[in-house]
Amino acid sequence: MGRRASGPERNGAATLTAQDWTEAALRLIAERGLNGLTIDSLAKRLRATKGSFYWHFRGRADLLSSALTRWETRSTAETIKTLRAIGDPRRRLQTILSAASQAPPARSLYVALSEATYDKTVRAALHRVGKTRIEELQCAYRDLGLPAGKAKSMSVLVYAAYRGLLQLAREAPDALPEDWAEYGDEVKRVMIPGMKPRRRVKR
Repeated sequence: MGRRASGPERNGAATLTAQDWTEAALRLIAERGLNGLTIDSLAKRLRATKGSFYWHFRGRADLLSSALTRWETRSTAETIKTLRAIGDPRRRLQTILSAASQAPPARSLYVALSEATYDKTVRAALHRVGKTRIEELQCAYRDLGLPAGKAKSMSVLVYAAYRGLLQLAREAPDALPEDWAEYGDEVKRVMIPGMKPRRRVKR
């Protein structure tokens, strides 16, 4: 992988920013797991010196914390902000479930992080993300008219199904659905109260 630099130019080449390092760190974790994240491997991948790294971070722990904050903001806080702009709770749930029932990538950052819960920084980030996402689902179900207990149960069920799909893509990819459109329709039918199955056109 080549150098991905977005900072101001120096000697005719763009310099690396802290965000460049954090994005590269997240990609490396997704590919190799948390143990694969080292300063040496990251510097080599970015074709940079350790001096460049230490200009932005105190060490690996500092980088990991910054990378997880970046992931948490982008994948959860920013996504939730977009979803809350959808006033109709049924359409909001449809949007969430459509995104959660797509064919998952072979290598998932979320799964890689889930396998690294021995690290307290990773464990705390996963806890915040999971709790926040379930609460957002619960809010959508409550807006749809479900009582609090039912809304919580449905939210946990939806999130568990999504997390399980990511794990399955890594453990048993041959077991994944062949027709993702049909799978997505079935997820919505089961997970959204009163949702009628979409009529599929016979060919």
